[in-house]
Amino acid sequence: MSDKFIKTDKQRQAIDILSGPAKHIALGGGSRSGKSFLLMYAMIVRACKVKSRHCVLRLNFNHIKRSIVLETMPKVMSICFPNLKYELNKTDYIVTLTNDSQIFFAGLDSGDRAEKILGQEFSGLWFNEISQIPYSSVQMALTRLAEKNDLKKKVYYDLNPSTKSSWAYSMFIKKLDPIDNVPLLNPDDYSYFQMNPADNLVNIDEEYLRLLSSMPEKERTRFLKGEFSDESDGQAYSAFRRDAHVKETVRTPGTIFANMDFNVSPMTCSLMQFVDNTFYIHDEIYLENSDTFKMADELIKRGYAGARVIPDSTGRNRKTSGQSDFEILKSKGFVIESTYNPFVTDRVNNTNRLLSSGRVVINPKCRKLINDLERVSWKSNKLDQSGEAKMLTHMSDNLGYGLWKLEPFTSKDALKVTQGER
Repeated sequence: MSDKFIKTDKQRQAIDILSGPAKHIALGGGSRSGKSFLLMYAMIVRACKVKSRHCVLRLNFNHIKRSIVLETMPKVMSICFPNLKYELNKTDYIVTLTNDSQIFFAGLDSGDRAEKILGQEFSGLWFNEISQIPYSSVQMALTRLAEKNDLKKKVYYDLNPSTKSSWAYSMFIKKLDPIDNVPLLNPDDYSYFQMNPADNLVNIDEEYLRLLSSMPEKERTRFLKGEFSDESDGQAYSAFRRDAHVKETVRTPGTIFANMDFNVSPMTCSLMQFVDNTFYIHDEIYLENSDTFKMADELIKRGYAGARVIPDSTGRNRKTSGQSDFEILKSKGFVIESTYNPFVTDRVNNTNRLLSSGRVVINPKCRKLINDLERVSWKSNKLDQSGEAKMLTHMSDNLGYGLWKLEPFTSKDALKVTQGER
């Protein structure tokens, strides 16, 4: 970046979109295309209009401190707002402007500090480098977009596009809800604008562009062309190894968790205990042409009465004989754990994480689950249920719900898992 930032035609278009009617705006594209500069500029403009609070969030606090707090923001202030005074609190990393507006900077990996910041209410949020951020973390932060003032609430996002199975692609390109995979209720509220380094030549070194051009095709697609990439088909649960994860298990005194996926055919459940930081899968139930009453009866028959059910969260709405699945299970004496369905890739990544760390042990009699873990694959950026794979995914889905409920991956885990996010 030169000492003087010159707006290109592409960047002027981006500014128009940022100030337009959409509530959720993502700038996606290649590296060094000016995305962060423009989003910082837009956030400061909004903060100057009305006394308000805003927050910039990234997965890792040290990364946001180096790239945004110590580099991007000072550059934006000196070039675009040379006469605007501000104070940076380097203990809490909060910028205060002369009208008492504040801009908070936080990493989602910073534990108590992140929780303290997200206890505030904001008029604007900016999720930086969202290819690294699990959608569940975004959902949590969005609940804080609730500051009472006259400023229209806005959410900014930026990314070097990863793959078409990412939640960002679902939300901004396909205009689908990343969790339920249904059309967004207000699609016009979501706007995506692509910016690439070739659009920003006046502000970057041409040598940098040549460096990007020399990268392998996968990296060129992401960092030079700024495009979402197709993924080759492959095993979804790549961390699963039969010789490492399939072993005899012994049920011990203590809580039994019944991980449950609601379908008519099949309806599935895996029975699990969490002991000494390890998940032991003792048993499975796979019922074709069934319903929740039959599942509850089968659980009781096998000695799992009173188990704590970790369900597919759609069970609170799905009806069997006029009752929700949750109501049926409660009437049979089961305890329902509160839960929500994470984005599919987050759930699969979390399962792979726990498999990789050797913390999942599966009894050999869980044949359907073992078959799933070996055979479920990605196809066209979805879990494949076509042809011979039609009856797959249900057993591994219910296991994923249980693992996510008891130990969802943290932001630190996500940093390890979501590089090249599937």
